[in-house]
Amino acid sequence: MRGKKFIHHHIFSSIWSSVKEEVPTILENSIWLLGNGEDINFWNDNWCGSILSEVFNIPSHISQALTSTVSDYLYNGQWNLPPQLAQHYSALSFLVQKVTIPTVSNPDKLLWKHTDSGDLQLSDAYSFKLQPLQDLHWAKLIWSPDIPPSKSVLAWRLMHVKVPTDENLKISGCSLPSMCSLCCKSEESSFHIFFEFHFHGGYVEDL
Repeated sequence: MRGKKFIHHHIFSSIWSSVKEEVPTILENSIWLLGNGEDINFWNDNWCGSILSEVFNIPSHISQALTSTVSDYLYNGQWNLPPQLAQHYSALSFLVQKVTIPTVSNPDKLLWKHTDSGDLQLSDAYSFKLQPLQDLHWAKLIWSPDIPPSKSVLAWRLMHVKVPTDENLKISGCSLPSMCSLCCKSEESSFHIFFEFHFHGGYVEDL
């Protein structure tokens, strides 16, 4: 962030590209604590429990042009909504009045909803993104003391579609001609290698 705003230009970092993808998630799960109101977009930031542009169904091409801050509607420590605005959006005054104006003019603060302190620590982000563990009934069959670890890893990668076959390389964005190096007859895929032919007498026998 720079000046309490998320930057959009490129910076040299090994993790920033992945962090930027999570910005919408962070904003969806955060709320602004009102201070002086200078850093909070009145219409497009969540500072009163809801995003006002969504509450009043303001089209996105219009809401993107709304740049007024909360401080624009404060005067002498009180709410100062234009009468025309309050008349057009009848519920606006009710939503705004629910937010207490602080007596001390502190900077606005973005709070994470899922912690008591409002701070977002790395451990909190990890717990939030952690998916429920799957109960894989076949896992104990693969990870067995009787099976060499290298074979267990291969089976695990096969079950998770992670074997580096031409088929999976294409899914990852690699454009290449594909031919099975064992039979030289079909495209290389996990299903073809493990289920469509078998080895017989040291030779590959196509099924």
